This record gives sequence, C-alpha cells and structure tokens, in this order.
Amino acid sequence: METEPTNTPSLKSPRARFAEQMAPISFQELQKHFAKGILIKVSDKMDLLDVAVAIHKDATEQVQDWMENGSLERAHDEHAKDWIARRSMLMAVTVAPWVLVQDIKQDVEMRN
Repeated sequence: METEPTNTPSLKSPRARFAEQMAPISFQELQKHFAKGILIKVSDKMDLLDVAVAIHKDATEQVQDWMENGSLERAHDEHAKDWIARRSMLMAVTVAPWVLVQDIKQDVEMRN
C-alpha cells in the first residue's frame, strides 16, 4: 500500500538545502530575473551560502550592513553589460523572491 507524501518540513538545514540548489548558470539564462529586478549581486569576498541563509532567516540588520558597504547590491545595467560582454557564468541560488548571484572566479585565463 502506497502512502501519500506528507508536507513535513525537510530535516536538512537551510544552508544544506541552499548548497544543494546552488549551481552555475549563464547570465543569459538569468536575464528575465534581472528584468524583474530580483537579481542580487553578491561580492566575491562573501560566502554565497552565508548570504542566502541570512536572507532566509530575515537577518535584516546584517543584510542592511552588507547593502550599505556594497557587499550586496541589486544587479544594475553596468553589471549586465559586463556579464554579457564576458559571457559570464555566475553561481546562483534562489532565496525567494530573490536570486543571488556571484561571479565564478576563473583560476586559469584562457589564451589563444
């Protein structure tokens, strides 16, 4: 006899769930989110998962501090132009309603 799935919350921590959901994606695939104004650029000096958890937990003061010091910012036209020009791949994770993105560091520069 099969049982119906229940709506029980996941036993995984928010950080573990975000880690599973985080993935690389091209900016081209994120343009609709950019157009909606829900793309948040995370500084490469920040841990993307730490930011996701803070937003998930509604750590308003911490998030506000990051916004004020430039560690987090709503993606704007200059970011978009740069990402398009570089054909950037970004690491992304969704913390509804936001999509957090961070540049993927290129350890090896490709040469002709």
